[in-house]
Amino acid sequence: MKALLVAVGLVSSLVQTQGSMAETRPPSVPTFTRPQSNYLLGCGGCHGENGISNSKLVPDLHDQVGFYLNLPEGREYLVRLPNVAFSIMSDQELTDVLNFMVFRIGGASVPAHAPPYTLAEVARLRKQPLNEVSLVDYRNRLVDALIGQHQGSPKLRVYGSDRY
Repeated sequence: MKALLVAVGLVSSLVQTQGSMAETRPPSVPTFTRPQSNYLLGCGGCHGENGISNSKLVPDLHDQVGFYLNLPEGREYLVRLPNVAFSIMSDQELTDVLNFMVFRIGGASVPAHAPPYTLAEVARLRKQPLNEVSLVDYRNRLVDALIGQHQGSPKLRVYGSDRY
């Protein structure tokens, strides 16, 4: 009988200890998909966790980046940007990040007809980086066309706004 009481006491102590441990556990850590993780590691430091940055210094992506898919050269631009094209991600990882960035972070700015990036498309375009053009001029031409012809948001002009 004494052994039974000791065993019951030990089980009761264990249950109480586990209950108090549960109360002191840190809050659960959010889990991310592989494209989200790669976005955060490769892009989020400048563009922000949710695509919101200091938009005068770095373009905002949130509800804006999808506008680029209205133009073939805008779609290509996103892949051909040097920091994107020269990323250490594999072609597949980069394809997944671009689709996450445009279709999740781009939100309302994505045109209804826009298909996701394909692996073959990204592999081809990243071999043609925009490293011999003025990126500011190139982007400004795209933004002018997006706003003037495709109802792009005027917020696209905030980056580099000293021009306007």
